Amino acid sequence: MKSKVSIERCQDYLLDNVRGAVKKSFDNLGGLHKFVKPGDKVLIKPNLLSAKDPSRAITTHPSVVQAVAEEVLALQAKPYIGDSPGGADRGVKRVWDNTQMSLASQNSSVPLVSFEEKGVEQRKSQTGKTYYIARPVLEADVIISLAKLKTHTLTLMTGAIKNMFGVIPGFRKGEYHKEAPKPAMFAEVIVDIYSVVKPRITLMDAVVGMEGDGPSSGDPKYLGFLLASEDAVASDAVASKILGFKAGEIDSTRVAAKRGLGVDDFSQIEVTGEKIESVKPASFKLPSNRLLKLVPKFLVDLLGPLVWVRPNIYDGTCTNCNICVINCPLKTISAGKQRPTFDYSNCVNCMCCQELCPQKSIYLEKSWLAGKIAK
Repeated sequence: MKSKVSIERCQDYLLDNVRGAVKKSFDNLGGLHKFVKPGDKVLIKPNLLSAKDPSRAITTHPSVVQAVAEEVLALQAKPYIGDSPGGADRGVKRVWDNTQMSLASQNSSVPLVSFEEKGVEQRKSQTGKTYYIARPVLEADVIISLAKLKTHTLTLMTGAIKNMFGVIPGFRKGEYHKEAPKPAMFAEVIVDIYSVVKPRITLMDAVVGMEGDGPSSGDPKYLGFLLASEDAVASDAVASKILGFKAGEIDSTRVAAKRGLGVDDFSQIEVTGEKIESVKPASFKLPSNRLLKLVPKFLVDLLGPLVWVRPNIYDGTCTNCNICVINCPLKTISAGKQRPTFDYSNCVNCMCCQELCPQKSIYLEKSWLAGKIAK
């Protein structure tokens, strides 16, 4: 049986328009009642990367969260909203307020739950590795993942599979970055976590996505659709094709399919609603380091010091808030008088600093040759 992926147009974030598109998305998959039963405890898990206004397209839009919460309530289930955002050490309420999750919660009468405050439980993945999962995730009968479609300078794209990385609370996410600094290694971690806490259904907010050097320093890009599926692997395969990535280019999608967690073969995917071609943007900027990832390893090893990419800070934009210093998994960033400084001998290019920078001050600096390859 093929994995079904729904693509539904959603022209903007006006609540009535979102409600209609959300309902159609679920109906295309057989209706939300197929996945949620009366009395079920349902975790609605958005992407709350950081405490940013929804207009920045960094987080799942509150209208999408509210519309889904209302659909769950209509089935007499018991929904709650939760995620573990970056920078939660500065107060998760700040994240809820800035992303307008507080408003979505208030309007729908669905509670927000802090993963950081509720403790963790250990779970083993397919590979036998132990992960510390937030207890509210494991207490749910059903998980509805509300991903945000964006580019990502480490993983190239963040969507359905990577959204489940947010079930890891607090600084433990940084530890996993430290243990798996390279993109292919980190993909294995992401897929491991997804294998432990597979959502029953994923709905991806692609009304306004992000292009360029995401997931937080790119530019908002109007796309105008929602994407939904029981199979997050198929969902990411369809999303990556819409954005213009090559088949197999997104490591987490390829790894998850290989492990049998879903399908990325389009002969095994049924797209319903809109066709891929009808929602494909006329232009879309992929991450600026994307082509470097396509260079054969032997050539990278041969060129050595001539080809490098590393994080750096734009002059004049850094407020010296030191969020990058606090959240660097390898402690390779130090506080400075004017701005933080990097110890590149210890930097693994995980780009956590860029991901969490509130001012978009951190960019990808490239060597002359790397810049030529990336064009």
